[in-house]
Amino acid sequence: MSGTISPEDDAHEGPVTKGEPLSEERLRRLKFLMAIMSGFLVLTFMLVVAAFVWRISGSGGSGAGGEGAARAAHPAGWFGASRVAVAPGEKLRSVTMEGGRIAIAAGSDNAEAVIIVDAKTGEELGRILLTPLSGFAAR
Repeated sequence: MSGTISPEDDAHEGPVTKGEPLSEERLRRLKFLMAIMSGFLVLTFMLVVAAFVWRISGSGGSGAGGEGAARAAHPAGWFGASRVAVAPGEKLRSVTMEGGRIAIAAGSDNAEAVIIVDAKTGEELGRILLTPLSGFAAR
């Protein structure tokens, strides 16, 4: 059964006039088509609801349980653990935050560096290497 009324079947039953009851075969086919269309409508509605819930949950593009799910569980501006490379022997001197940037001053006996980090993403933006000029202190 294909669910459609073929021209051959329609020809031997004759046209239906207004107010005349349908034959058992036509009524059964109409019920079948109505069930198919109703099922399609329900499935489409479920798909729309699932897409809406998926978008609201923040999973857009990062997959289930990915970065989007972690972002939804943390406060705004949270970027997790960020690694900033510091040379062996260097010590942390100070940390300053201003204008959405974090300046980390680190140094050793031989050199000093200021590391600039984005406060929102935790990404290292750059380094300023401070090197002593020879003979500068003698002036």
